[in-house]
Amino acid sequence: MANLINKLSVIGASLLLSCASLTAATTQDVEALKVSSKSFKSWKRLHSTSGKCRISFPEEPEHMQQSMVLPEEQMELKYDVYVAGLEQKAVFMVLIAEYPTVINQSYAQLSLENFLSGILTQNPYNRLIFADLVTVQGHKGLDFFIRTKDVYFKGRAIMANNQLYLLAMECEVQNYQESDFNYFIDSFEFLK
Repeated sequence: MANLINKLSVIGASLLLSCASLTAATTQDVEALKVSSKSFKSWKRLHSTSGKCRISFPEEPEHMQQSMVLPEEQMELKYDVYVAGLEQKAVFMVLIAEYPTVINQSYAQLSLENFLSGILTQNPYNRLIFADLVTVQGHKGLDFFIRTKDVYFKGRAIMANNQLYLLAMECEVQNYQESDFNYFIDSFEFLK
């Protein structure tokens, strides 16, 4: 089971990287990050029926549905990706991957750690600023912040039953707005 979870986590990281590429940059500290004071009234609320969740995007997101056959495991991995930009300065995305079987909660932390490891090893310039385990509405999650040269990639990965949720923002360092990211992440909720 742990071996399958490792493989699925790496596949999840590969899916992420096929949807949003981490690009190159310089070095600057988290203290230098800006905070936005704008209103979020114009953000669009997305309701994903397949993901059984809601989240707000800066504009109406593009939606893609894909599936990937895993011949070695003889299974199919289905996923939805929602992507929206913010004034050509940042990209917000939600990836919802549906695994064929429910992931036991005792393996959720391992799966999330392997997912992050998969992201970090995809590019030699990826630098982890921080990673923290969190609980999101009763499900295990992992907040992370990565820098690749002059690009930030910040997000939250959540394991819930047989689904991996990735909520992320990517932008150049000079365009980073902590309040935009916080609003995006805080707007996420599971539906019952």
